Amino acid sequence: MITQDQINKFKKLEAHQVNSDKISFDSLKVVYLDVPAKIHFPKLKDESGKVKKDEDGHDARSTTSDGWLFTFSELGTSQVVKAVLPKKYTLEMNDWYIVSGKGYRMRNSNMIYLDEACHIKNYQ
Repeated sequence: MITQDQINKFKKLEAHQVNSDKISFDSLKVVYLDVPAKIHFPKLKDESGKVKKDEDGHDARSTTSDGWLFTFSELGTSQVVKAVLPKKYTLEMNDWYIVSGKGYRMRNSNMIYLDEACHIKNYQ
């Protein structure tokens, strides 16, 4: 027989699980179109993994940067690819690169957003 204490423990564990629908993207072929990189500040999350809100109702952001947000265009589809890279790279306009990382495919926005474990290398 299941006790009320066991049910409470289960509910507590269930509440702390974060359902992440991040996808691993390996070897996205992209072209850099000279969009200036922006410094990136990650969203703050509470202990359950939900994004915190500020007093105005906007997503709260960290005061420390976690990298630079670069914008590319994917070859073959022209989807916008945004990747948070650990440092500011000097990229050449119209050069091809391979970008990898974890993130989201936003079909309504025609965009791929990578914000975890991002890497870049020249496409050869």
